[in-house]
Amino acid sequence: MAERYLSVSLPEGLVKEPVIYTLVKRYGLTVNVLRASVTHTTGWLSLSVTGAEDKIDGATLDLRCRGAIVQEGGSELRDLKSAPLVSGVRVRLIVPKERVKEPVLSQMISTHDVIINIRQARIDDKEGVLDVEITGSLSSIDTAMDSLKKRGVRVEPIEKTVIE
Repeated sequence: MAERYLSVSLPEGLVKEPVIYTLVKRYGLTVNVLRASVTHTTGWLSLSVTGAEDKIDGATLDLRCRGAIVQEGGSELRDLKSAPLVSGVRVRLIVPKERVKEPVLSQMISTHDVIINIRQARIDDKEGVLDVEITGSLSSIDTAMDSLKKRGVRVEPIEKTVIE
């Protein structure tokens, strides 16, 4: 049995679902809510979660797939008074021909703990051009974009009017 600490920021759609119930019933976890701030449009929970490692991993993945921003940490999460700063950027990714067939977005998500929302895309055999929103902690976003650049993907800022 493992104990892990999670900070979970909930989008509007997930605020209306029984998140704690799901963690307990579906994943068999013991959940202790350490801090919380929830309204009808948004929510944040600081949790201590105890259970099998694979069950905690599955629950965390499930929350992320449903739009939650889940950050793991140590016992310092017990002392949080509010949600950690989460940020987002809008960028255009230009993927060169030699990288088009690689799972660039999947690798960003799994390696850097960011959420990617594709707003517009054109991908063919010659290149990929994707307008995306990247959400996560500032450090996660920075390392994700640095990683892309090192792999030859151009990252350009998008003006607000392009994808609004």
